[in-house]
Amino acid sequence: MMNLLERITPDPAIDRFIGTSFDLSDRIHEILESKGLTQKDLAEMLGKKESQVSKWMTGTHNFTIKTLALLEVKLGASIFQITSGPIEPLKKKRAEPDNVLA
Repeated sequence: MMNLLERITPDPAIDRFIGTSFDLSDRIHEILESKGLTQKDLAEMLGKKESQVSKWMTGTHNFTIKTLALLEVKLGASIFQITSGPIEPLKKKRAEPDNVLA
């Protein structure tokens, strides 16, 4: 008999969304660390509450493109890069073993 988690169909778009969100947060953390800044410093730079920045950085609130552009301007560093040239297929994540939930 399958439990409820085993019946959930994986959604590649949701996986990609979550992965991209964490990639963005990781990159922002890297930039902050390289500049010796904290999330509180970032909140002050943006005129936002520290709790708002914390939500972005933990993935509980989505970044907008406008917010990402503002972050790049305020931090003086690229967070993400959109390239031209050949279109490459998405790299697939390594398959998880079947018995992960066992």
